[in-house]
Order: sequence, then C-alpha cells, then structure tokens
Amino acid sequence: MTIVEVLIAISIFAIGFLAIGTLLIWTTRNTTTSNIVTEATMMARERIEFLKTLPVEDMASQCLDEDEPEIIAPIYRRECEIEKHTDSANLIEVKVSWNRMGQNRDVVLRTLSQGNGS
Repeated sequence: MTIVEVLIAISIFAIGFLAIGTLLIWTTRNTTTSNIVTEATMMARERIEFLKTLPVEDMASQCLDEDEPEIIAPIYRRECEIEKHTDSANLIEVKVSWNRMGQNRDVVLRTLSQGNGS
C-alpha cells in the first residue's frame, strides 16, 4: 500500500466516525427532551385526575395562587386554573412549565369535570 491509500482510508473512517458521533449526540438530546415532556405531561395529568375526584365547589381551593406556581421538581413548575363552565361543570387547566437550555417550555392540559370522579 502506498501512503496515499492509507491517508484516503483514514479520511473515510474519520468521516464515518464523525457522522456516527453527531448522530449519537442528536439522539441523546432528543431522548432527553422527550423524557422531560413525558414527565411534565404526567405531572399535569396527575393534578387533573386529583382535581376531578373533588366536588365542583372544592376544586378552586386546591389550586395555588397564580403568582406562586407549585414547584414539584427542580426544573418543573405546576399551575392550575379552575373556571366555571356551567352550573355543574368546571373547566380545569393545568400547566407544567420548565426552562431547558435557556428556553421556556410548557405543557398545558385542559378538561371539563363535573367533580366527584366524572
């Protein structure tokens, strides 16, 4: 083999390893983001399910003041809002927000509930 063939082979391997390294970094970043979104969605759903078990009259008292969101983990903040929809049903909105890499993100879930598990 000549030195030129060896250099060409090394260059091809280097380009291949660089592509694989970039793919691994991209995959890890997307997996982490997906895990965070899934956790936030589960935290919002957990609060909605709890609020739906309460009588309609008691739902609003379970939401904290909007100026002070509930801190449920080091990066997550959870807020809820209850709005009267009809005489027998409330609109429940739960928002879980976080800041990752300098960007504010959030998940918002909404549902109607008549209270007492419905």
